[in-house]
Amino acid sequence: MSIKDIVDTWDIEEQLIDDFLIQLKNIQSGFSCTLCKHLHDDKISCEAFPDAIPNEIHSSVVDHRKPFPNDGGIMFDPIDEVKKTRL
Repeated sequence: MSIKDIVDTWDIEEQLIDDFLIQLKNIQSGFSCTLCKHLHDDKISCEAFPDAIPNEIHSSVVDHRKPFPNDGGIMFDPIDEVKKTRL
């Protein structure tokens, strides 16, 4: 294994750690697809993405309280408190 291979591996690991930290920050701030009133019963699609929620949003790496390409202007909208307690 060359030094370049090792450095490339570090870059991948660093990106995974960065993504994980972003996920935690977004979830702690209240963003999660499971808390959105637009989520469909199948838990993989929603009003903004009727075929499938992009992985970067579904995994909370991207905060969908901000516009995302092809979301049709539909963004995260938290479900009411009564429904939250049933999750």
